[in-house]
Amino acid sequence: MANVDELQKEHEARLAALLGELGGRGTESDWALVRALIHRAVHLAAERKAAEFCALSTFLAEMIGHTHQLIHGGDQTTAAHRDIVH
Repeated sequence: MANVDELQKEHEARLAALLGELGGRGTESDWALVRALIHRAVHLAAERKAAEFCALSTFLAEMIGHTHQLIHGGDQTTAAHRDIVH
């Protein structure tokens, strides 16, 4: 039986084609796609009882740090870091 990391990689590979088809229609559309994916993923976890609340919350928190690194890299001097809303 595959473990969660292996299953995640399989799911991500299958999603890649669909995301390639849906993405790339502009910033607003891509942002809407991101929001839809996160929203549906949260519902999937809750409806199928795929994860406990604390596990899901911890994973989402880890993704915040991951996103920050992907978007900003290691540059802590970018404008967003001086912005009051960041």
